[in-house]
Amino acid sequence: MEIEEHYGFLLGVESPWQIPLVALKIPEQRVNIEIEYGDDVGPCPECDALSPKHDDRTQRTWRHLATMQFATYWHCELPRVRCPTHGSQNRQGPLG
Repeated sequence: MEIEEHYGFLLGVESPWQIPLVALKIPEQRVNIEIEYGDDVGPCPECDALSPKHDDRTQRTWRHLATMQFATYWHCELPRVRCPTHGSQNRQGPLG
C-alpha cells in the first residue's frame, strides 16, 4: 500500500477525491497531504443535482489531528459547481 492510499483510507477520502501527494517533513515534524477533486462534475450542495465543475477556489489548508508527534495538514482547492437552478455553488471539502 502506497502512503497516499494509506492516508486516503485513514481519512476516509473517497472518489472523486484523491490524494496525489503526501509529503513527510521530518525536520519540521510535519505531514502535508494534498487532496484533489478528480472529476468534471459534482452534486450541487443545495439540490444534489449533478452539475458541471465551474472552477477551483484558492487552495486552503486545514490542520488535522497529529500523526504520532507530527503536525498534520491537508491542502485542497475546493471546487465550485454551476447548478442550472442555483448557479455557482461551493462544494464541501473531502473531509466534510
